[in-house]
Amino acid sequence: MTEQPTVEDDGFLCGCGGILKQSHVDDVGTVWFKCSTCGRTEPLAEIERNRLQSLREIQEHEKELTKPLTVDDLIEILGSTVKHDNENKAITFLSMLLTYTEDDQINLGFLAESSTGKSYIPLELSWYFPKEDVIKTGYCSPTAFFHDWGTLLPDPSDKRDVEDKDKRKITHIDLHQKILIFLDQPHDQLLQRLRSLLSHDEKQIIVKITDKREKSGLRTKNIIIEGYPTVEFCTARYTMQDQEKTRLLLLSPEIDQEKLRETIALRIDKEGDREAFYKRMMEDPQRRLLANRVWSIRQEHIAYVKIPEDLRNQIYQHFLDGHKFLIPRHQRDITRLLAIIKGHALLNYTHRERIENSIVVNLEDVEVGFRLYSTVSEANELGLSPELFNVYQKLKPRIENFENGITRKDFQKLYYQELHKVIGQDSANNILKIWASVGLITEQPDPNDRRVLRYMYPDMGTFPSKTDNAQTSILSKDELLSPSIPSKNDTIKKEGTHVKTHIVSEGTHVENKIDLRNDDKLEVALGHKPKPVKETIEEAARRQDLIQCQECKAKGKQLFFAADADLAAHMKAYHEGEGRI
Repeated sequence: MTEQPTVEDDGFLCGCGGILKQSHVDDVGTVWFKCSTCGRTEPLAEIERNRLQSLREIQEHEKELTKPLTVDDLIEILGSTVKHDNENKAITFLSMLLTYTEDDQINLGFLAESSTGKSYIPLELSWYFPKEDVIKTGYCSPTAFFHDWGTLLPDPSDKRDVEDKDKRKITHIDLHQKILIFLDQPHDQLLQRLRSLLSHDEKQIIVKITDKREKSGLRTKNIIIEGYPTVEFCTARYTMQDQEKTRLLLLSPEIDQEKLRETIALRIDKEGDREAFYKRMMEDPQRRLLANRVWSIRQEHIAYVKIPEDLRNQIYQHFLDGHKFLIPRHQRDITRLLAIIKGHALLNYTHRERIENSIVVNLEDVEVGFRLYSTVSEANELGLSPELFNVYQKLKPRIENFENGITRKDFQKLYYQELHKVIGQDSANNILKIWASVGLITEQPDPNDRRVLRYMYPDMGTFPSKTDNAQTSILSKDELLSPSIPSKNDTIKKEGTHVKTHIVSEGTHVENKIDLRNDDKLEVALGHKPKPVKETIEEAARRQDLIQCQECKAKGKQLFFAADADLAAHMKAYHEGEGRI
């Protein structure tokens, strides 16, 4: 008999974990083996066939596990549960792989409006990673992160000659090779407290917070955070501070119609029979192979991914070709590009040059890195979420048709026409303010009504100023004070003790009622804005079609309502009667 992989010299490993040992030889010479644990008996020939089949399966599995995996192959496998979002899921997965390196971890920020699936992508991709390496948090206050995690250890700075249990304690939080997923965070205050950690300033960071105790009052709590985690931060808030945005690679799920149709079909399939769906996903051979590949990468302990000098020069030149003028944030943007390149090399580590605990990047990794990064680079370098940048690109041709820019109401109409969904006043104002803050549009008051803001693209120019290029007639004082002023741009008509003034300068039109005084007439003739008569609250309310509560007015209060229903609700709650307009 040829040499067998036996547990003992005369036995084979049984499927139950016991030992198959030779039992007897029957009348025809067949050698039988019996398991000492489960009592199962098998002939030697059957054991040999099973052994050869198992060896072939192992070899085939090893071949599949180590074969090259392109980024398109990766996208196809991840597409079993994440429809579309090809670049988003590829970047996220490669970033999560870098968790198992020593220093190359990066941080991701999923910024998008509610129900777009911003937390779905990191949650689904975390399935491929060992559960002990992933920490998921639905909500975490800025201080709860430090209070609840970590282990208490003796403070090394406590030099007192006492036992360790009597020394001061510090909280040690080990985040080495961990993936932190923060789901649906309402604000970025936690990120503000983790700035040093996100920036990779030091591998071991000391944090001091105050800890309130019942007997001792406020006391300082010392915390040591060790290691560089991969942080994935999901939020529906667009108004993050720049210091946080520059520390994150910003991503947003797609919201096109084709993706929505496929995700709805997937949701029906999943919720129609959850048991069958999860069983199918668990038994999917491609998903299992990818999860096994992640496990093998983890076990290889690859600490560093190196880029050879010739490729470094290519990356440098290619990056400069795409950025004619550099800004400080590019120092962080280049790190994210390099991370994607290294993540692809790590995915195919068995086909990369190995030098001790390091692998070496090749040209394919560089090409894939630039391909994926280019899809999100423009939005990130502006400090915008890709979702807001995509909305900007879709609406830009429509906005350019407005010669004098758009108002907030115009934006709401265009948004509905293009994206087929209603956007509220606050959300519309936020988006316009964010676009203006990064220089995509300019914000100026409407020259006809300065309470209204208008938005236009920088290359559309600005609203004309009343003083720029104004044509001023040089007249004598007598001519200026005469009832009829022969000025090209100004017309004054006498109306009792007041004049109605129309000042026309560079296409603008302003109408004000002013006192008939010589100084005012002189200012008007010179092209200056006259002083308007102050408008009363009642006049302003009538102009805006607001309804005043007469009961409150009788009591010396002034309350106005936009609709009769609002007034009726107010009357019922406070006056128990019908309102009088």
